[in-house]
Amino acid sequence: MTNFTYHMKDLFERALELIPVIGLAAFGGLTRTLTGKPKDEPYNWKIAISEIIIAIFSGLLIHWATLELGLSENLRTAAIALAGYSARSVMAILNAVFINFVKKNVTIEKK
Repeated sequence: MTNFTYHMKDLFERALELIPVIGLAAFGGLTRTLTGKPKDEPYNWKIAISEIIIAIFSGLLIHWATLELGLSENLRTAAIALAGYSARSVMAILNAVFINFVKKNVTIEKK
């Protein structure tokens, strides 16, 4: 097996491992779009697809963060689903936490 083939196989296996995460986060995003629309308004797929994509991104970030923290599988699953449901809020929190982390841990040398 060539080096390229090995890396492609590894990449494919890693992508397959993310399918449940993507599905769970997408389901959270779909649930949010269904519960968030006014009762008399028709369902708008254009809005729903963009919200689901944001939910998937949020779910992936929470997946990787909870892996790093070593949380149990049940807590990770709940966190991913909730990240999909409340994706925009989660993204704002992660943004603030990341910026604070960088400010505390990264120093820029002045010339």
